[in-house]
Amino acid sequence: MINIHRHLKFLICLMFYASSIYSKTSFPGVDTFSSTVHLSMGGAGYLKFSSSNFNVNPSIFGGKIFSASIIKYPASIVNQNMGITLPMINNGFCSFSINHISYGTFDGYTENFEPTGSYNSSDTRISGSYGRTFSKIPLRIGMRSNYYLLKYGNQRFRILSLGIGFAISSKKQGTTLGFSIHDIAINLSKNKIDLNSQFIISGSKKLKYLPLELYIDLTSKDQSDRTLFFGGEFDISNSFKFRFGSSTRKFNQNIEQSLFSSIVGASGLGFGYKSQNIFFNYGVYMFGTGALTQGIEISISL
Repeated sequence: MINIHRHLKFLICLMFYASSIYSKTSFPGVDTFSSTVHLSMGGAGYLKFSSSNFNVNPSIFGGKIFSASIIKYPASIVNQNMGITLPMINNGFCSFSINHISYGTFDGYTENFEPTGSYNSSDTRISGSYGRTFSKIPLRIGMRSNYYLLKYGNQRFRILSLGIGFAISSKKQGTTLGFSIHDIAINLSKNKIDLNSQFIISGSKKLKYLPLELYIDLTSKDQSDRTLFFGGEFDISNSFKFRFGSSTRKFNQNIEQSLFSSIVGASGLGFGYKSQNIFFNYGVYMFGTGALTQGIEISISL
């Protein structure tokens, strides 16, 4: 018989050990949205499955699904994402995704303001993960690897990162608790980069008397960079879902431009519609400055 306490103790020790080693090692662009579902919950839902989101807890599995999304940020920044998740033997599963962010085309200049021509900037991420659900205990574990190719004009950065996580579920209580470390990174380029890993504690709860599942996540890169996310998903009907969420980033993003922006800043809203085996999701996220980000996502159950 598997000793659950022994396995949990090992996983927790491993994660804190890795976090202490790589606490000075994340990279730019890791906090961008790659799933409309999580965008509409304001960034909450690390325990909410998505094939195209490389930031979720890698132990979460939601079925055999293909997803594609496009998210438009202010300043004509476009994020395109695609991913697929497949079941494997022995209660295992694997997931693959590719994410590309285009920051646009810019005019280059020397220090003397002499034109050097135009250049493009973009981030590309290729991710792969493996997870497993134990049959005798309510424990799921997972691991994800990411390869980053960052292009900023003539500068090129290559980064390899690793993420690990596990989740414990209680079907009777409708509760899941998860722990994960993201972006334990290695710089493969010659250019120096400031890298930081991220430690996340997550929870989800299906309410007993409401068709609502709540999500709460605490992320930490260091003592001065901690964020609390909270969101939810209403099951309005068998085919329609409504999502909402926000985070403590509303305080950092608040520029006191207007009362409306101060209240709803760093918040998201969205919905999902299901037709047979096809899921359509739309979401909008409002920054504290009043700028909007919108995204659409289509998922197909294979």
